Amino acid sequence: MNWKRIGGLLALTATLVLITVWAQDYYSKKVFHMEGLKYAKYADSGSGSSEYRTSFGRGEPIYVHTYAENKRVEIAGEVYEIRKYGKESGHSASYEVSYPDGKTYLVKSVGDRSFLAYNEKGEMVMPGIRISDGSGQLHRLNPEEPHYFPTELAKAADEQFHDPNGSVGFFILALVMLIYAWCGFRYEAFQRFMFHMSPSNLMIDHPEPSDFYFFMCKAGGIFGMGFALWIFFAQAL
Repeated sequence: MNWKRIGGLLALTATLVLITVWAQDYYSKKVFHMEGLKYAKYADSGSGSSEYRTSFGRGEPIYVHTYAENKRVEIAGEVYEIRKYGKESGHSASYEVSYPDGKTYLVKSVGDRSFLAYNEKGEMVMPGIRISDGSGQLHRLNPEEPHYFPTELAKAADEQFHDPNGSVGFFILALVMLIYAWCGFRYEAFQRFMFHMSPSNLMIDHPEPSDFYFFMCKAGGIFGMGFALWIFFAQAL
């Protein structure tokens, strides 16, 4: 009995179980973005109030309070009121977003999860240029722009507009590509199997891979693992 092989299989099984548990928890969440940070639900009081936080404690906690006629988003002690505007409902609904300083913006939905914002004069407003100071704080070049953009507040207030937390499809693709690339880099038996499965070698009697082929397998494995990690961090998260 090869205990080393059994130990490797058990470690691989445990790793896959941990990855599955993590993925089920991660991709079951719904998120929204505020000031460039991704928020997910942290706690639900069960009485119409929910708390949202970012990873690693960045940004201010966000509290959403739901009432019969309106919703309130509370950030750092300041309250922003969101009311439905007009007769539309669901993904076609429009909202009035009121700020603590008295300013009000009209937010209209475009598609399922996108919004456009209009000021009190009916003029469309767009997010301005923001510059990070390196500590996670964003500073606006236009001092007239509201601290929290009205479309972000409207999305935060209603869970139906929250987005999936990454792409499980890209996660599976990255995982499969990582395993394939690792096998191509690490295991000679896998390299030989792929060599003999190549259509160009099926018509040749007793073909044998060259040293250059094994070198390219390792180089391709390194590239494949790097590409799989890029897919994971850029598309899956």
